[in-house]
Amino acid sequence: MDFNPTDEQLMLRNSARRFVSNEYSLEKRRALSGSELGYSADHWRSFGEFGWLGLGLPESVGGLGCSFVETAILMEELGRAIVLEPYVSSAILCAHVLDRCGNEAMRVETLRELIAARCRLALAHWESSQRYDQSLPRTRAARTDGGFVLNGAKSLVLDAQAADHFIVSACVEDQQNHSLFLINRGAPGLRITAYPLIDDSRAADIRLDQVFVPASSLLEGPILSGAILDEAIDRATLGRSAEALGAMEAVMQITAAYLKSRVQFGQPIGHFQALQHRMAEMFVEVQEARSILYCGLANIDAAHTERTRAIAAMKVVVANAGRIVGGSAIQLHGGMGLTAECSVGHYYKKLVAFDIIYGGVDENLDRLVKQGIAK
Repeated sequence: MDFNPTDEQLMLRNSARRFVSNEYSLEKRRALSGSELGYSADHWRSFGEFGWLGLGLPESVGGLGCSFVETAILMEELGRAIVLEPYVSSAILCAHVLDRCGNEAMRVETLRELIAARCRLALAHWESSQRYDQSLPRTRAARTDGGFVLNGAKSLVLDAQAADHFIVSACVEDQQNHSLFLINRGAPGLRITAYPLIDDSRAADIRLDQVFVPASSLLEGPILSGAILDEAIDRATLGRSAEALGAMEAVMQITAAYLKSRVQFGQPIGHFQALQHRMAEMFVEVQEARSILYCGLANIDAAHTERTRAIAAMKVVVANAGRIVGGSAIQLHGGMGLTAECSVGHYYKKLVAFDIIYGGVDENLDRLVKQGIAK
């Protein structure tokens, strides 16, 4: 795979960088995080106008049909400004589930709505008894006239506060694996309890009490749903890793500028060798993260074993790098680094949250151990 950017990829990178530079100052981001929605509806519409919501989707539904390299380029730029819009949940995770599902009518209708920025999606899969493992959900779907009735609870549903539709996993009563359903936000019996996360994004716990789902909203049955969901989560992990890389690049730039401007003992503190060593360590971590991200990109469409191995290794390396880069930036800024007025603290929180989402370092090391890669 050639990672030298094409002219079109450079245009995408430059346009995304201009957008976040103009629209995402620290003050604007703090205001958006405290708003009722938690992000900007105007920005979301702009994402649709730019074509970003359909980057990796086929042209048959109105997408651009690009590879995941373009998505990673965009996510890196969005990570530089730690944007709050639910791009990964809607345009990567749920979009891939919909694109691979067997319900063609629902697939086309919903993806076209997403690409036009007329809807947002969230995945409701994990439950309180799970920790990003592969165990079956306890949510149950009982057959009834014209469809199914769902009962259960989902935890830590990312970006649920503004989702118009939820992709919900549930086990149909006589089947050995879970199926996937598309449920409207306003469905009777669906209760959402939203809360903020450490990085200023939002999540929610969802309760389903006798929620009726028509048969036309069954996206995929038990035979393929597990594999489709695994693919989508790996792609979402890859997207968030590119976002984390962009955040680390921004932290490096912010910290370097601070070391050049902060004067102590009659000279910029960036002249002190110990601090230069810390910056050098941060640089090495960022470069290692970029290298392993390229490995993930090269294997995202590979067979299951190769893909999961590459994505798990990537998550471990990028998460560890994020902790080191973000923590070092806090140390180099001193106590002010953790204040709400200092941007590096917000980046650090984003990198801490990245470590946990879709499974942290421990869970991914366990995946590698099971494949005989790590000890």
